[in-house]
Parts: sequence; structure tokens; C-alpha cells
Amino acid sequence: MKRISKISLVMLCMLEFTACEKQLELSPLGQLDDTTFYQTESDFEAASLSAYSTLINFYFDQSGSIWDEVMLYPSDEVARGQNPNDRNDFNWNANDAQFFNLWRESYKGIQRANVIIDALPKASNFEDEERKVQFEAEAKFVRAYLHFLLATNFGNAPVSMASISTLEGANKPMSDPGEIWDVVISDLKFAQENLPATWESTNTGRVTSGAATAMLGKVYLYRAQWDNNTALYADAVRELSAVVNSGQYSLVPTFSDNFDISKENNVESLFEIQFSRGDFNTWLPVDFGAAANENIGFAGTNRSVVWRPACGPTGLCAPKANGHGYGNMHVLEPLRNAFEPGDPRIQDTYYRAGDPYFDEPYNPLWSFSGATPSKYVRLSDVTEESSPPNFDLNNQRVIRYADVLLMLAEAILLGNNDVAGAAALINQVRRRADPTGTILPDHPADVSQDQMFDWLMHERRVELALEGYRYSDLVRWHRADLIDIKTDVDFGSEAANQAWNERHLLKPIPQRDLDLNEALRQNDGY
Repeated sequence: MKRISKISLVMLCMLEFTACEKQLELSPLGQLDDTTFYQTESDFEAASLSAYSTLINFYFDQSGSIWDEVMLYPSDEVARGQNPNDRNDFNWNANDAQFFNLWRESYKGIQRANVIIDALPKASNFEDEERKVQFEAEAKFVRAYLHFLLATNFGNAPVSMASISTLEGANKPMSDPGEIWDVVISDLKFAQENLPATWESTNTGRVTSGAATAMLGKVYLYRAQWDNNTALYADAVRELSAVVNSGQYSLVPTFSDNFDISKENNVESLFEIQFSRGDFNTWLPVDFGAAANENIGFAGTNRSVVWRPACGPTGLCAPKANGHGYGNMHVLEPLRNAFEPGDPRIQDTYYRAGDPYFDEPYNPLWSFSGATPSKYVRLSDVTEESSPPNFDLNNQRVIRYADVLLMLAEAILLGNNDVAGAAALINQVRRRADPTGTILPDHPADVSQDQMFDWLMHERRVELALEGYRYSDLVRWHRADLIDIKTDVDFGSEAANQAWNERHLLKPIPQRDLDLNEALRQNDGY
């Protein structure tokens, strides 16, 4: 993307609800408000990145990002080691700070997108009026993605379809059943129809029509199961097939290529969160600066400090780990047992005994569970000399073509009972992992639908492990009566297994918002 000037940072603040002067100290750039700024292509070029930049916030923070704490920990994949929290054991409550952070950052990004969408019709100094549609499509994709996160985590969360300028306007009620799904689908259809298929290299990372189509297919698949509406499987098949048939995407030759920092934005990646180091960051800086704002201009994940420094509960830590991180992320036995013996994807999912780890073989005693994540971090660029410290700049892959293949397999299997078609798609993913087929042989097509669905669930689990989708998969399958989480899932903890109940299909609405907004209502069971 193009270098972003200081005016972009000013716009980042203008789109915030909070006092941005605490984060930035900039020289006066003249009077900027919604009547003088939103007029030209360059104005919206800057403003459009503010919506994208919100997505960075889900992955930042040395002490634990929203994505780790809300999407990864409450599952049967990983758990905290040091400083365990109640989220692992499903002791969820409305005062949980990370649930609130997910809620807050989602609505922050939606507000930023709405400001852009509302301002576009009034902009009078565009040299190319057609670019207005492109900016609107980008903003609507971000708005749809964030509403989708709210729907799948909080249920009938409020819908926000216009910029908020008053306190009264912020006090929105819970949405009607199905309403939030409707607006997600509407926004994604607009994005699909009005985004380019590709961007020039200077705009790498901006959302494309292919990403919008894949996301739309995912939404139809999820909604089919959330609403128990099997007719929606046909819509999912249509959209996901369009991605496959476009010829624009394919599986990269090696599974590890998906998580190699030197191979970001490759042919398998439809959309990823962009991170960078330096005085320029693709999507503007993260909203959280350190003292004196030295993090402004940087954006990275917390993987190097939370995932990588393996450290056991007794203080037995990997060499060089002490002082470099927390060792919070530990891979649970149920996930490790899910892999078929010898699956080549294991080394790019978690460290095993003897695997290279810094300068020494990995020792399972460095983890309370016996394993530490290797996905992303094994092929990252973090070193002791990295600056700023504890920043992993490996992009987060949000939509991968392998995921598209597996979602399409699921949709045709459950919607059309196409067992053979599902087998062919699942086997594509397996063959990439093991081209010889000796370790991961093809699944035969002459089996029952139930057997193929079991294989589909297995393949999603091992292919997409630690990417943040496991618990969402479990919830949607439970809602569709395809599994029973209470009896079919081992969370790797007796406390978690005993505590899980139906209320955990949704997160609690944050208490601080309930206290401020009487139009909200708490989800059942909290």
C-alpha cells in the first residue's frame, strides 16, 4: 500500500469514540472535520485504512490479544499455562475484560466503516466518481466481518448501519432474530459485486471480490446451522463454488508455506491481517501505543511473547525464554491425539520432543501440557534483536483456500448428500499435506454421509488448528444437532468438561454496556 501521511493518523483519531490525544501528539494540520476532510480520493484513501486498522487490534498486546483470549483459549486446542484464567474452564461472566474488548473493538471498526459509508455520497471533489463504490465496498466488507464476529459470539447483538454522533444514538437495542445475519449478507453481496478481483502490488492486503465471495459462502454455511435452515446450504455451495471455479486460488505446494513470513499474501490466501515494522505500517498503527507512543507506526501480534517462549508451571523454561515472554499458550492432548500418526502438518502446528527450538531440542517439560504452538512462530522472523521487542510480524491468514475447500465439502455433503464430491475436496487438502498418500491416504467415497462428516470434522480440526475457528465450528455443529458438545468433546480439562453447558454457545453481553444501555439484554444463563 501507499505510504500514509500524518493526515491519515488524524483521521484514525477522528473515527474514534475515545480521546485520541492521549495516543498521538501531532503538529496542527489545519481545521479538519467531516465537512472539510471527506471530499477527495486521497481523503478516503486515508480514511478507508482506519476501518482495516481496527482488525489489527484483535491480535496486539503482549499480555494476551483478543484473538488468543476469546477465539483460541475456550476450545479443545490450547490452554493457558502461567496465569490461567476462568475462560479456559468456561467460568464465563459479564465482567470479563476480553469479552468486552471483542465487543468494543468490533463496534469501533463498524463505526469507522459507517463514517466512510455515510460520507461518500456528500464528497464533491472526486476526480473519478467510480472510486466511491470501491471505497464503499471495502468499508462494507469490514462492517460485515465485524458484525459476523458479533453474531457468532454474542448472538442478537445490536446492528449499527450508520455513524453514531450522539450518546442517544449509541444506545442501540438488541437486534431481532436473523437481523444481524441479514445485514452481513447484504454488505458482503455489495462488496462481492463492487470490489476488484485483484489489486496492484502497492495495494496488497486490500480486500478483493474473491475474499467477499468466500466470506459470503462461510456466512451462509454458518447461518444454515445456526438457524437450522438447510435450504441455505445451496447458497453456501453457490458462493464457495464460485471461488473454486474462479481459477484465482489454489493450495500452495507445502502446508508450511501458509505460515511462512516470507510467503505472505500467496495464492492460497484470500484475506489476511497485515502487520509490519518501521515508520510505516500498511494499515496504519495499532490503536494501543506504549509509553511515549513508541509503538505508533508498528503493528504486530503477541505470538512471539505469548506463544513462543515455552515455560512450564514449575518455572522450567526453554533457553532464552526467561525474560522474553510468558509461555502462556500450551497445546492440549486432545488436539495432539487428533492428528494421524506421522501427519506432516504436526511440525507446523506444535513442537514435539526433539524439534529444533531456539538453539536446543524442544523439551516437553517446558510446557505443562507437553507441547507448544509452532504454527506461524516457527517460520516467523522474531529474534532476540527484533525491534520493537516481542513483535511477531507474520500476517494472520483469515481466509485460506484450504478452508474454502473444506467448507464447500461440508455444504455439498450436508446440503446435497454428495459424499463423493465431499471426499474429492477433502482429499485435495490431504494430498497437499502428504503428496505421496502413504501417511494420509485418500478417503474412499463409498461410505455413509455420517462417516464422511466425521472425516470432514477431523480434517478441519488438523488443517485449521490454532487458527481461531475450532470453537465456532463446535458451536455451529452443536446448534445443527450434528454433534453434542457436552458428550462428544473433550476440552482437555475435567473442570472445563464439567462446566460446559448450553449457555456457552454465546458469550455474555458485557456488563458495563448493560449498565449504560437499558435497551440491551443479557444472553440466557448469565
